[in-house]
Amino acid sequence: MRRALLGFAFIAPCLALYLARTNIFIALAPIFISHLLLLYATLVPNCQWWGPVIRSFQTTQPEVWLTIDDGPSLAHTTQILELLDRFQARATFFVIGQRAEEYPHLITEILSRGHEIANHTYTHPSGSFWAAGPSKTFFEIDRCAEMLRSGPDRPARLFRAPAGLKNLFLHPELNRRSLILVGWTVRGLDTVKRDPAEVAKKILREITPGSIILLHEAQRVAKDPEFNPRCLELTLEGLAQLGYQCVIPRPEQFLARTAGK
Repeated sequence: MRRALLGFAFIAPCLALYLARTNIFIALAPIFISHLLLLYATLVPNCQWWGPVIRSFQTTQPEVWLTIDDGPSLAHTTQILELLDRFQARATFFVIGQRAEEYPHLITEILSRGHEIANHTYTHPSGSFWAAGPSKTFFEIDRCAEMLRSGPDRPARLFRAPAGLKNLFLHPELNRRSLILVGWTVRGLDTVKRDPAEVAKKILREITPGSIILLHEAQRVAKDPEFNPRCLELTLEGLAQLGYQCVIPRPEQFLARTAGK
């Protein structure tokens, strides 16, 4: 699909020139369609047109994969770890490199509690990463990886783009670094919603065995510091009531599901 997209984008201007002798609006159609397809591949988080995105994992058990983005944070990480301990849940923390650099002790704490860290770029440029060129893409991946390597010797194997927005250069560079792009199956929209109960309700309504759940930390720290922990607590309570366990899947469980849900 990647080759087809790039091939169509290459021939669209030639096709437009050929059609220009008939009608200008018809001539512009190939260019418009090619740009629309490129934007769709880039801006739709779980779209796999640029390359594979893990969106679920294989399991026959009532298991889900809990992922937490945007930490570590002084406001929430320790509290989140306590909640995970309380519910005997394991999670993958997609961390921002700048924050890992500022709070390395929290990275150590996450790993010492049996959880996993993963690369979520160095600066989390959610407004511009989709349009980033090669040098910016390289910097965001490698600088974050450098910060994670400066902690305990457990290298990150996974990557999640800011807001799930990819760019043309992302997959080739992830492949060169043996990093795997992870999306999600269900998110609670905790960066948008204001009621933790609504966040948890949305997640619990949509999960199935093998779902990847997306939640956040370090949001609304000043206005509502308990919001993110409360979202997590209600979600974990609901999962326990439904008989689900939060696990960190093995690579062989999700590598086969790149075509996922």
